[in-house]
Amino acid sequence: MKAKCIFHFFILFAISFSVQAQNQVVKIWPTLAPGSENLENKEEWTEGKNVSNVYQPDLTIFLPEHQAIPAPAVVVFPGGGYTKIVMEKEGYKVARWLNENGIVAFVLKYRLNRDEALRDAQRAVSVIRKDAGKYGIDKNKIGVIGFSAGAHLACNLVMNNQDRENYDAIDTVSSRPDFWIGVYGVYSGIDGVLGKSRFIVNTPPAFLVHAGNDSKVPVLSSVELYIDLKNKGVPAELHVYEQGEHGFALEEGRGAAIKSTVTDWSKRCIEWLKLRGIL
Repeated sequence: MKAKCIFHFFILFAISFSVQAQNQVVKIWPTLAPGSENLENKEEWTEGKNVSNVYQPDLTIFLPEHQAIPAPAVVVFPGGGYTKIVMEKEGYKVARWLNENGIVAFVLKYRLNRDEALRDAQRAVSVIRKDAGKYGIDKNKIGVIGFSAGAHLACNLVMNNQDRENYDAIDTVSSRPDFWIGVYGVYSGIDGVLGKSRFIVNTPPAFLVHAGNDSKVPVLSSVELYIDLKNKGVPAELHVYEQGEHGFALEEGRGAAIKSTVTDWSKRCIEWLKLRGIL
């Protein structure tokens, strides 16, 4: 029985890290992430698709088969409600879509405390910008895309990219995204959003997507964010689909019983990136 359990453990381990084995994974902190020095590693993966109890953050790198030099880059923040991270559906699949369009992608596995998640997001962008030449990236074309809680994290980063203590010299490198994409995001829990706005003139341009019948995150979350951005003169584009519910990611996962008008938002996003001169 013991040998059987050990065998099953190694099978699960192999499945969980199949993607990481094919793509380089880099740490964003030189040792343990600040504040985790005395914590026990209880990280858990579910069939390589979702991860909970994140112990140490990292970036999984996806390089396009055909890449212009220098190329734009996007850091992907999958969702999961800050209780888990949906790494496959809202992370790796999104990275492969970005690669297909000539964009270097980095999927961030971030810690699930909101303050620590923001710190990891800040650090990730700084690390990528510092090593832009290593990956053939244009350091002035580094954006972020987030889904659900990941969109919350993206917006939080946009508003608070300068609010951090420097751990080392990497933290002196700007963590401000040059553009950001929020998909069915919840923004009401961020200091400033839907309250006193913290968006300023140099806030980067935004592309927002939501379904009108989202039962988990009201569509007004994105609508009011869009209005806030426009009132501050920040370039923004909003796409609201009548139906699509929550979690449609790359227009996938819609069962036959669920009506959906969500279609091709990803193509609209690529068109927007071209309009902005990023592609």
